Amino acid sequence: MATFYLLPPRACLEQALSDALGRLLPGLPLPAETWDAVTDRVGAAASWPADVFLVPRDDLPDGEPVGEALGAAFGAEPGDRVVEVSLARGPAAARSWVLGPADVSGLSAAR
Repeated sequence: MATFYLLPPRACLEQALSDALGRLLPGLPLPAETWDAVTDRVGAAASWPADVFLVPRDDLPDGEPVGEALGAAFGAEPGDRVVEVSLARGPAAARSWVLGPADVSGLSAAR
């Protein structure tokens, strides 16, 4: 079963990462696509499984149910896990659930 991390919009991720790296490495230039560069490197170094997907919220269409959007765009299927992450701190920072058959309707794209 796959796990989909549903993240805040890409602009929020870029800003949060730029802020953190700017504090750690003041004055050093950051890559234009900081979020993608860092997650690619961390994912490779950590040997994340191939069935883990990081999905910024703005990669999904507005107004469409999350399960259907993940199914259409990323091939999500019933039984896959969704972890919805926010930039908030504390217990509200993430919530997770497993997609059921009703969550993913129609034909799913191949992973």
